[in-house]
Amino acid sequence: MRSEVAMSSDPLISVIIVACHGDKWIGPCVRSLWQSTRNLPVQVILVDNGGTTRGLTELSELFRLKLVVRTSQVLGFADANNFALRHVDPAADAICFLNQDTLSGEGWLSQCAIELRADEMLGAVVPMICTYDWAGWDQDFLSCARQAEALAQTIESGAEMRSVYYVPYAPAAAMVVKASVLRQVGPFDPVFGSYYEDYDLCTRMRGAGYRIGIITRARVAHQSGSATRTASERRRRGRRIVRNRVLYEIRLAGRRRTTALLRYFALSFPRNLARSVLGRSAHPLLEFLGGHLDLLPLARRMLSEAHDRSAWRADLARSGFAFAAGASEINQRQARSSIAVT
Repeated sequence: MRSEVAMSSDPLISVIIVACHGDKWIGPCVRSLWQSTRNLPVQVILVDNGGTTRGLTELSELFRLKLVVRTSQVLGFADANNFALRHVDPAADAICFLNQDTLSGEGWLSQCAIELRADEMLGAVVPMICTYDWAGWDQDFLSCARQAEALAQTIESGAEMRSVYYVPYAPAAAMVVKASVLRQVGPFDPVFGSYYEDYDLCTRMRGAGYRIGIITRARVAHQSGSATRTASERRRRGRRIVRNRVLYEIRLAGRRRTTALLRYFALSFPRNLARSVLGRSAHPLLEFLGGHLDLLPLARRMLSEAHDRSAWRADLARSGFAFAAGASEINQRQARSSIAVT
């Protein structure tokens, strides 16, 4: 493996794809990635996270540098990707988190790698993310893109785009992160499981002084919500989104978490509860209340920044993650002050 990497002057990129009940998606995902990266040194780590019966090993054989690993139990998105990080080649310059329900556009990963190398303060980038049929824009991506007013205007008008726009956060459906930055700020926080783990990671990168970029010459298609197959799964998904949104927002308050939590339950909670009761919310009443009930075991983490940080680092230590030597704690207040984008 080392000799193959050394033959190329291009940066090695480790691509992590977590397959979970992925028979419908994983084949097109891996094949389109191979078509898009044939001239790029890529280590592909396919994670068998349960429920996928079609041959992951055979798909991995498309790549020179490949690995198939299996989880001992079904893990959430954050845990499954962190599990795969154990197998990333130490020589990797960047790590790409790629959803199984994506299709790769021509050369998208190469474009992202070029922009990452060109700007030392870029911590992570994402491509322009389309709907799975390439006919429109993925809604989660569009929500992030609208945080850059100039990009939102060009998308609306169809005007010529700059090569990079900066945003406060980006979706992890197709996110490329510098390996050195990930070692400094840490990977996804297991407390989230799935949903908002990508926003949390972006917040930590901004807190360390890095920027998050959208690369307009790169394209990936994404089938949002494909992992939610049944009504009960949709309810669990909605419940988890409610839980994680509150957790993420309270964390942004830094040392003023108690004040933020009191303000939330005095103002935002009654308003959102009323919208849920009246059917004006994306989350029905049981999902809304269930999500808040799921916050109870996290009460201490929500109230204490120090305890939250300690619990997070303990979780990562158990998973085998080691921070880079000398890496400092991330100042959440600094992250909040760096939200200005162009």
